[in-house]
Amino acid sequence: MTTKEAKAVAQQLGDIPVNEPQLQAEIQRLNRKNFVPMEQVQILHDWLEGKRQSRQSGRVVGESRTGKTMGCDAYRLRHKPKQEPGKPPP
Repeated sequence: MTTKEAKAVAQQLGDIPVNEPQLQAEIQRLNRKNFVPMEQVQILHDWLEGKRQSRQSGRVVGESRTGKTMGCDAYRLRHKPKQEPGKPPP
């Protein structure tokens, strides 16, 4: 599709209404992933770090909907693996 064709289609469809600044700010706030620093999360991250450094496996168990996956995902995102040339991934 050329630029002229795209502009013609856009004119046929009409302009997309722009959100009010308050509404756009609320949309941005809701799209963020928020983590509340908690003592339990810090304990989990310390435990995961110890397991990683000692190259031991472990299992995180607990009641449903207590944040096990979110806590582990937060740790994983904060400690991304570093690939060094010529070496296997850690």
